[in-house]
Amino acid sequence: MTALVRRDRERERTTRRHRLLALVAASALAVSCGDHGQTGRSSERTTTAPAAAAVLGPGRLVAIGAHRTLYLTCVGSGTPTVVLEAGFPGDSQTWRDVQPQLGRSARTCAYDRAGLGYSVARRGIHDAGDEVDDLQRLLHAARLPGPYVLVGHSYGGMLAELFAHEHADETAGLVLVDARGRDATRRQLAIWPRSVAPSVRRAVFRPVQDGVDLAAGAALARGVRTLGDTPLAVVTAGTHEDWHRVVPPTPARALDRLWTTMQDELAELSSDHVHVVAARSDHFVQRRDGRPDVVVRAVGAIVRAARIHGRLPPCRRLFSGDAQVRCRESHAEAPRDPSTRSGRTVR
Repeated sequence: MTALVRRDRERERTTRRHRLLALVAASALAVSCGDHGQTGRSSERTTTAPAAAAVLGPGRLVAIGAHRTLYLTCVGSGTPTVVLEAGFPGDSQTWRDVQPQLGRSARTCAYDRAGLGYSVARRGIHDAGDEVDDLQRLLHAARLPGPYVLVGHSYGGMLAELFAHEHADETAGLVLVDARGRDATRRQLAIWPRSVAPSVRRAVFRPVQDGVDLAAGAALARGVRTLGDTPLAVVTAGTHEDWHRVVPPTPARALDRLWTTMQDELAELSSDHVHVVAARSDHFVQRRDGRPDVVVRAVGAIVRAARIHGRLPPCRRLFSGDAQVRCRESHAEAPRDPSTRSGRTVR
């Protein structure tokens, strides 16, 4: 059996668990990649990367220092560079249904975090801060010019937020695709009764999973209270059916309401944002069975705003004519001089 066949079978076996983790744990404990997630990898896996970049499929391994490499695959050309961040524990294949189309208008890159996909694992436990540092090293090592439009799904949305917060001068915009909300674990645990599916509850909310300290990452994200006027698009899934199969109707509806609240909170991180709900899509909006066109349109709007150094158009204008999306209203915003968005002009 080839390595690729084994990999595909492993993905198939873990699909259901990954979907549940993604939906219930609000991506702090979630898998944004669904059928592309990687779990149960051998602890014997080598951590010594090749000295030179190796071509694997359409991508390559990029040395980021300390004898470590990360897998990167890019398509298209044009600025700003779009960086696709998968959820937990997803890999670059999460974006296969949207990356080619996004590459028609801008250089668009997806990558595998350490220990996922083609990227070698790192030693010991690490957290979201380490993963953000890895991403910055990767972008610089691969000579991908900034500023960047970061597109994060589920747990990857938290990583995108952290990158934008820590590297504002390198961030042109942000798209959060059904991303985790602030303090999601604590708030969801308060809703999910201990007596309901206790084994699933324990598995979903384990603070350390697959070598990643998810609790530490959530603590870092708790400190992100604003992204200023960074162009931001929040794309929210309209349905989350998996947790309705696990918990009774009353807490399931409460989880739905909490998820909506957290998505609204994410939108309010920036004074220049749009928030759209893909009404008939489940958590994996970017997949073919979701609403990949909504993700492509949202990313396109952020790219255009970055290029002209201007504000985003109203959500209703951006998604006009699409009866299967809903625009969520935000607080009124005063007109702003676009020149105040300093350091993010895309040339």
